Order: sequence, then structure tokens, then C-alpha cells
Amino acid sequence: MNLEKNLANAGHILVVDDRPDNVRVLAGILTPEGYKVHKAVTGKMALTACETVPVDLILLDVMMPEMDGYETCQHLKNNPKTEQIPVIFISALNDVLDKVKAFEVGGVDYITKPFQDKEVLSRVETHLHLRRLQSSLEEKNNSLQREIQEREKIQSELELSEAKNQSLLRAIPDLMLRISAEGTLLDYRLAKNQPIARDISPEEKHADTPMHNAVIFPIADPLSKDSAIGKYVSDTLPSDLAIWVLYYVEQTLRASRVQIGEYMQQVNGKWHAYEVRFVTSGPHEVLAIARDISDRKQAEAARLQAQALIQTQKQELEQALTQLKQAQTQLVQNEKMVGLGQLASGIAHEINNPVSFIYGNITHVSAYFQDLLELIELFQQECPLTSTVEDSIQHIDLEFITSDIKNLLNSMKSGSERIQKIVLSLKNFVRLDESEMKSVDIHDGIENALTLLQHRLGQSHNHCAIHVKKDYGHLPKVTCYPSQLNQVFMHLLNNAIDALESSVTGHSSSVTASNDKGQMTNDQPQMTIHICTEVTPDNNAVQIAIADNGPGIPESRRSRLFDPFFTTKPVGSGTGLGLSISYQIVVQKHHGELTCSSTPGQGAKFTIEIPLNREKASQRGGD
Repeated sequence: MNLEKNLANAGHILVVDDRPDNVRVLAGILTPEGYKVHKAVTGKMALTACETVPVDLILLDVMMPEMDGYETCQHLKNNPKTEQIPVIFISALNDVLDKVKAFEVGGVDYITKPFQDKEVLSRVETHLHLRRLQSSLEEKNNSLQREIQEREKIQSELELSEAKNQSLLRAIPDLMLRISAEGTLLDYRLAKNQPIARDISPEEKHADTPMHNAVIFPIADPLSKDSAIGKYVSDTLPSDLAIWVLYYVEQTLRASRVQIGEYMQQVNGKWHAYEVRFVTSGPHEVLAIARDISDRKQAEAARLQAQALIQTQKQELEQALTQLKQAQTQLVQNEKMVGLGQLASGIAHEINNPVSFIYGNITHVSAYFQDLLELIELFQQECPLTSTVEDSIQHIDLEFITSDIKNLLNSMKSGSERIQKIVLSLKNFVRLDESEMKSVDIHDGIENALTLLQHRLGQSHNHCAIHVKKDYGHLPKVTCYPSQLNQVFMHLLNNAIDALESSVTGHSSSVTASNDKGQMTNDQPQMTIHICTEVTPDNNAVQIAIADNGPGIPESRRSRLFDPFFTTKPVGSGTGLGLSISYQIVVQKHHGELTCSSTPGQGAKFTIEIPLNREKASQRGGD
């Protein structure tokens, strides 16, 4: 790489690691590429460094004494001066949960030790480039806002100045005409020192008529004091101008109040605009005061054009910023889902083998126990029992063991079947091998998600179980991306459970007791998730509605529900990506609809519509 080019665009990078050797290794990778590397060996040193030196990017170790990387990152994100600095976590830990926690506290990426030079440089350059783009967009947006404010200030000053000038010019009007009710020109006066609106020949300039001794408007061009006064306006002015003037004369005399009109006239290929005020100057005559407003009209047109241009540029910048946020969201989601899929697939594989072994041998164990029990019964019948044997039989309670062992084996078999069902649901939920569209039963995806969430739907810390009500309609198979729709179901069900648990926590003081089935015995309503599926009335789409009877979502927050990184949960309880990713999957990937309706205190309802004819939906919504 070109070192001079790198130095010109060098970024300031803070490397935080409690092992000096790791700091030196990273500095050795970054410094030759032109980056300015700052070093810290503790979280507190990192916080101090960010306050004293400019930092564009932070490489932060997870495992550190006193203050680990997660706590250090939270301090950075809570500080307005450092909250925008991107943080890349570095750690020898490669667990998906560690990576997820890194993203939850505000990290933008995760690098696993031992370091790979190209990986470190690639990720550093990517996030520095994203940071520079975001800073550039924010700077341009601020510049445009300042320019708009400056233009509005100038426009306000111009309007104030124009108002003052008009007040002064009312005493010296540009052109005054006195017109009788019959339309006769009684008198006119043209103010001096007015701009020349047409070319005047040398002969006209030296003429003795008052008309040519004064500087004139084009609107006064047909007038001549020697010939126009005493004549009808229709005989003096052009027909269209005369009709316009006589109309306002009649309206002014009839209404007895000021009438204002605008008139356009083309002279020598140039358009002129006039504002004419008509006021009564006697019981049967009108005074018309004409003012040239051509410059004002041109200024207004230029201002409107400039505002339209600025608005267009602002919209383009906002669109670019939105696309950047979506790209960041997708990058984080892809990293999380790849790790989650690999983890889930590995767990399912590892659990499936021993469970299959246990399940397969339960039948044989049951048969062996049955044979042994029959042999014991035969011994009891054929051989006389000594007192010692009878005492032993009573001591171990052989009769209870005989009756209970079958129950134990049945329970073991039921538990093994349950584990197998969970493993199968886990495999179906991940579907790593289904990256293409295929026709599936939507209900299977919902059931798989419910199976994986069974541990949250059962009795919780406050002895309250969540009841799931299902109203499944007769749905055809839907062509979709199964694994992505499974993510949507999981996000919406998780959010519903979170909302219900938060509502119970808020009313925990009113909980008095619960029965043996986990149901509330006081006035607190049972927590319920209602899942309803049906085909839309036009038979063009399937509709999946997931509703809860939790606290609901306020109107002020519903408009931002699907924005990236926006969450209604407490700090540290959510990343704000679930609904944004669900919206992208449903709307952009499947050309469907995802909407939310809610009444505070009565719960929330999320409705998904997936079109059955994807080609028509794609043409209607665009790819």
C-alpha cells in the first residue's frame, strides 16, 4: 500500500489490552499502514485517553482486570463525547453468547485471537470508512441546515426591508391614475427617478411633452398628457389592459374598499409584473396606484427554486444515511445468525446421538425388568421364603417397586421423546441448508418457535404461566424463505413474552397466590398470547396475527418501532434490531406487510401478510 496516501488519510486508533505483547502486535500491524496508534492497558486508561486525544476507532480487549471490555464499552456509549466512536472487541473467546453480548453493549464488530493481519486491517478499514461516511453525511446535513436558516434569515430581512420601502413609497407612488366611474381618464402622474423599462430614441428624449420629459413605465407608454386626459381608458390603453382596469374600477366603487390586482405585460421580449391598488378618491372616481414588482417576482421564483434544490439534496442525504443504517443492521444480523445457526446445529447433533441411544434402549430395559419381575414371582411361588427374605422384601417395599418401575420407564420414554422433539424443532428452526425459496406449511414454523420457547412459556419466577391460544385456519403452502420467517416468528413471540413478563413484574405487589396449575387466583388476568392464521378475503395472501394482553405500546413509540436500533425495552435488555430485521424480511424479502396495532393497557398485535403470488407482489412493491 502507498504509505504517503495512508498517512494523508490516517485514522487515530486506540488499542486497549492488559497484555502489552498484544498491544505491540496490533501496533505492529496498524502503524506500517499509516494509522496513528494510541495504547492503553486498562479500561480506566482507555476512558481517560478518549477524553484527551482524538480517537476514530477503538480495539478493545474483553478480558481485563478491574474493568472488563463490556463495562468499558458501556461507559463509552453513555458518554456523549465518545458514544459515536466505533468499538471492535478483541478476545480469545469464540462463544456466540460473548459475541452477542459485545453487540448488545454497543460494539460494531468482533475479532478473535490469535490475530490475522489481513482480517484486522480489513475490519479496521471497513469501520473507519463507515465512520467517515457517517461523519461526512452529518456534516453535510448540518451545513445544509445552516444554509437554510441563513437563507430564511435573509428572506425575512428582505421582507422587512420591502415592507419599510413600501411604506415610504406609498407617498410617492410609481404611477397614479384617476379614473371616473364611466371609465374616463381624469388625470395621471408618473413619479420621477423610476427605472427605464424601454429604450427611448434621442428624438423622444428631446421632445417637449411632459410624457417624454419623465422616465416612464411600459404600462404608461400609451399615455400622453396632451391626448389621453379626458378620453376613455378603452380608447387609450390596450384592450386587455383596459378591460382589466375597468373591472377593478367597478369592483372598487361597488365594495367601497381597496382592491389589489396584479398585471403582466411583455415589452421588447421581457415580462413586467405590476401590482395595482385601486382606492376610491371620490364618490364617482377611483385612484389606481401601480407599482412594478418584476424584481420581487423574480426573487420569489429564484428562492422557491433554491429551496426545492436544497430539499432535494437533503432527501438524497437522508436516503443515503438510511441505506447506511440498513447495511449496518444487516451486517450485524448476518454475523449473529451465522453464529447462532452453527451453534444450534452443533447442539442438535450432539444431543441427538445420546438421546437416540437412551430412547432405543428403554424398550429393552423395560422388557428385562418385566422378565426379572416374572422370575421373582416364580421364585415366590415355587420356593418357600425364609424370614430373612420376607424381611428384605418388606424393607425394600417390593410391591411398590413393582408398580412404580413401569411409571419410571414411561416417564423416561416420554422425556426422551420430548428431547427428540426439541432437537427436531431446533433443526427445523435453523434450516441452514434452506437458503432458497420453497413451499412450506406456515404452522410448522410457528410450532417450532413455540417449542423452542416452551421454557419461557411455562411457569416463571412469579409462578405465572403464559397461555397460548391458537386459532389456525386452513392455509395453503406458502412459497417463502423458511428460516427467515422462523426468525420473524421467534422475534415477535419473544417480544410478546417480554411484554407480558414486564406487565406481571409491574403488578407483582398485587399477586397473592396461585393454584397448582400456575393460574392466578386474584384479579390479575391470565397472561395470554393469541396466534391467529387465515387467508385474506381476496385470497391473495396469508395473514398471521400474534397478539398479547400486555401493557401495550404508546402511540409516540409505534411510529419508530421498525427503525434500526430503536427499542422500548430497558437499557441492556434489547438491541433494537429484532423488529427492524423482521420488517426487512417480511416487506423487502417477501414483498408482504408487517403492521402493529396497540391500545395502551390492552396489549399489542403484530400482523404479518405474506403474498401467495410472489410475482404480482414483486411487480406491485418492487424488488
